[in-house]
Amino acid sequence: MLFGLLGLQAQGQFRFSEDRTVPVSINGSELARPWEGGINSAQYQKTDLNNDGVEDLVIFHRMTETLTTYLALENEFVFSPEYVAFFPEEVSDWLVMADYNCDGLKDIFTSTPLGIKVFENTSSGDDLSWTESVDFIIFNDDINLQVNASDIPGIADIDGDGDLDILSYRFSSSSTIDYYRNMSVENTGGCGELVFTREIRRWGGIEECDCGSFAFGETCAELGGVANPQDFGPSTESVEHAGGKTILPIDIDNDGDMDLITSDEFCETLYLMENKGNAQLAAMTEFQSFPVASPAAFYIFPSAFYEDIDFDGTKDLIISTNADNNIGNRIDFTATSRFATNEGSNELPVFANSYSAFLQSEMIDLGETTYPTFADVDGDSDLDMIVGTRGNVQNGEFLATLYLFENEGTPLRPAFNLTNDDYLELSSSNFRNLKPQAIDLDGDGDLDLAYQATENNGNRTAIRYRINQGNFSLGNENEIVLAVLENDQYHFANIDGDNQADLLIGSRLGNLTYYQNEGNLSFGEGSDNFGGIDNGFETRTPSILVADLNRDGNSELILTDITGFMKVLEGEMGPDFMPDNTFTALTDHALLSGLQTTRLGLFSPLTAADLFGDGRPAIILGNHRGGLQLYRNLSSNDGGSAGEVRLFAFPNPTNGSLFLQASESGTLEIYTLSGKRIQQGIAISGTEQLEVDTTEMPAGIYLFRVTNGSEASVVKVIIQR
Repeated sequence: MLFGLLGLQAQGQFRFSEDRTVPVSINGSELARPWEGGINSAQYQKTDLNNDGVEDLVIFHRMTETLTTYLALENEFVFSPEYVAFFPEEVSDWLVMADYNCDGLKDIFTSTPLGIKVFENTSSGDDLSWTESVDFIIFNDDINLQVNASDIPGIADIDGDGDLDILSYRFSSSSTIDYYRNMSVENTGGCGELVFTREIRRWGGIEECDCGSFAFGETCAELGGVANPQDFGPSTESVEHAGGKTILPIDIDNDGDMDLITSDEFCETLYLMENKGNAQLAAMTEFQSFPVASPAAFYIFPSAFYEDIDFDGTKDLIISTNADNNIGNRIDFTATSRFATNEGSNELPVFANSYSAFLQSEMIDLGETTYPTFADVDGDSDLDMIVGTRGNVQNGEFLATLYLFENEGTPLRPAFNLTNDDYLELSSSNFRNLKPQAIDLDGDGDLDLAYQATENNGNRTAIRYRINQGNFSLGNENEIVLAVLENDQYHFANIDGDNQADLLIGSRLGNLTYYQNEGNLSFGEGSDNFGGIDNGFETRTPSILVADLNRDGNSELILTDITGFMKVLEGEMGPDFMPDNTFTALTDHALLSGLQTTRLGLFSPLTAADLFGDGRPAIILGNHRGGLQLYRNLSSNDGGSAGEVRLFAFPNPTNGSLFLQASESGTLEIYTLSGKRIQQGIAISGTEQLEVDTTEMPAGIYLFRVTNGSEASVVKVIIQR
């Protein structure tokens, strides 16, 4: 089954469909959800997306500023990305979903430069929708309620009167918590308003001093220290809001008032503070790392969420890191989504002493920032997948490697298995940000391997390459003599039509530069603004691909950038390329509301490969979350017809068993090169491989012809040794 049609305007000329059916195995186990894109810096919320009375799962990934949505169906979370299209594009930095107007529908609270923006859930029946309530919340009639963008505030009924209040660490001031009381009950006798007064400047009597250090009822200075001494401010005497902070209000002891689970960006664990006061006047007197039996531990910035995710009716503790980048390169982003099941009740939770992986372990998730490319590495006539990453923590070092996923399926029905997590043993080179591309660099008709990488020692970035010596046996490493920066994105392609690999470089600020191959991978002066792409706010962090998407004989320029959208630029490819048309990718979810734009994330490295043997390159996207997404190409144009038959044969040349795979069922005939038919009437299935014994055939060249019962046919040249 194919999911989520990705179409491009212009009479449907470009059409794609997100395909999550291609099997992927790691360590001998098939992943349940390989192509769902990975999880990094996740914030977990629940709400009813499909109006079936059951709360579904919404994940906001802070690192990529994207949402992923899952329907809760038969006690399982089923990836349902079509619902993302209905969320406001303005969701940014943090997401809290809570019902502020008591209509039974959860509303959206999120970050804005002015503080907190709110969207009311205006869904009706099967129509999911949100409408902006306020551009920013104010308190005391005219002051905007500021929240640091790296924080997650606590939004809950703090005083027990039935409406939503807000707890937030003081903005750019001190490490105390402001309590903003909702005045709906006082004003109207019920909830429904977003009218707040700042009731307390130091809720609970807390002041954060340092990791593992809090002042209760006194100041950090009175304890002999200062608030957040790790702050990089000008004076150690200053009291600053240093780094991000999270707040999870929870009545963990069932005494009718809100306790606090909190964290700091520079600290490794969560902290629990039980409220010894009451709902109207909180009082904290001590803290402990949390959970007590097995404290949450990330290198920096753990965050906590309280939702039922194991479908037993009790809310569990989900933990993640809220870091928006790998500060110090010490976070292992392959394992940042965990939960401790609630062995107690919702009223008196008791969390398990150990954690279980949540969703992430079922996906391709290689840490952070994936760069895919494809080549027949093992010589079996199908395309294998090579993936580079920004890097992972390995034995205390942050190193990038190449991951080799061998295609153990067929040229028409791929199935990938991770067989090498340090292909070419590049970990010994001490690289980070390893960006591979399989491309014919020397013009001999086979694929070589290029890779951009940055040296951890010295921070020098270069584009390196290895020439294919045959059967994808790669020679020694060489360098392209061209200055590049770590955040530049490169792409080799034959731009000027001379069958040599030219080079495109996209700068972090957006400009796209063309370098002509002057022979032997020597590149002259670059030409800026290729395709009209220049530095700009919306063109930053480009990823580049040149491919003929619709088989019309002309290559398109495909770009992703900081907007999160994939753009296809169509025109006559050449050194002076300027697009005649520019299309933005759309997602077609006809059961919901038709075509919608699709945000792929702040940075989405992309490549193309004919994975399904139909001559139409699929699009494979990497992302900052360490995952991959696969889009099957359904485009059609002058380059192909719907009735075309495709035939793959491997190994070729052969001297024994030959395996054939056809795109559809038909009849096979075998001819000598002189045209003599030596076999006929052999049935071939479009769903299974056909093994042909060639041991009795004399050495030579043969023609294998498959017809599908109509005028469509295909001929494959087979060499018998």
